[in-house]
Amino acid sequence: MRIDVQLHATLATYLPPGARDGVAAVDVADAATVGDLLRHLAIPAELSRIVLVNGHDVEDDARLSPDDVVDVFPPLAGGSDADGTLGRFSGSV
Repeated sequence: MRIDVQLHATLATYLPPGARDGVAAVDVADAATVGDLLRHLAIPAELSRIVLVNGHDVEDDARLSPDDVVDVFPPLAGGSDADGTLGRFSGSV
């Protein structure tokens, strides 16, 4: 089946040859998951990322359907503190 993949920012280097403007049509097996697609594109499993399928946040085990649109983003600025918790604002407003 064919799906459209858009890799954003630094992940665009993983697009297959022939991709245009950060978007590629990719053929995957009928029972493919997001994880299968990411492996097909050689995106390292340990690389942090946010994946949307048709605008919805999904995990790697989500099954893909024909004509899905998959967007993959690197992590946005910010994140967790060294202890794994989200940072909290401690000042006054």
